[in-house]
Amino acid sequence: MTGSKTKTIYGILFLLVTLQLLRFIIKQGVFLFVERTNFSDRMASLLAMAILLGLLILIARIRREPLSVFPVKFSGLYIVATIVFALVLISSLTLFSNEKHSIFLLIYSCLVIPAFEELIFRGYVWNKLDNLFPRPWITYSVTTLLFAIWHLGYIDALAFRTETNLAHVMMWKVITGFIFGIVLGAIRLKAKNCYSTILLHGMMNMLGR
Repeated sequence: MTGSKTKTIYGILFLLVTLQLLRFIIKQGVFLFVERTNFSDRMASLLAMAILLGLLILIARIRREPLSVFPVKFSGLYIVATIVFALVLISSLTLFSNEKHSIFLLIYSCLVIPAFEELIFRGYVWNKLDNLFPRPWITYSVTTLLFAIWHLGYIDALAFRTETNLAHVMMWKVITGFIFGIVLGAIRLKAKNCYSTILLHGMMNMLGR
């Protein structure tokens, strides 16, 4: 591997570690003012992810780094998929209309997390790796592996929420991330944008609730 490739890989790893550390720091800052509960922990994560997502988009624009968010052409398939996703989300929100906490949790898991993770992995990281490797399947494989490992960074939240064996929970978190990565990466490989993967990621989270 050449020096430029090594530098890019280290840069990606540094970015991923930094994002998880910043997410953790922002959350701890929230808990200086708010009691930590299962709900507030997720809302602190929502806030942290929203802030970091905004920073990622801003920095990418300043540095002119492509995120490949939207398709080149918004075909009928994308319109139908968007409408279906919106209808399912609205239906789910209606079901929880009397449960304020559940509505926020749905928004967090089905909108914020997918946008945050997809723009990082199927956007920024994917494009960086695509410039390194001659074959798309290598980019797909490496991104999927990184996405699985990324879920280890959520250990702070899982350690707080779980009362069972943490190592077992973390193992399944990584396995789930790997499976999600396989599916989402395949869509990214075919569609060449992460708008499609945001929709699918949101739907998968919604069905998995």
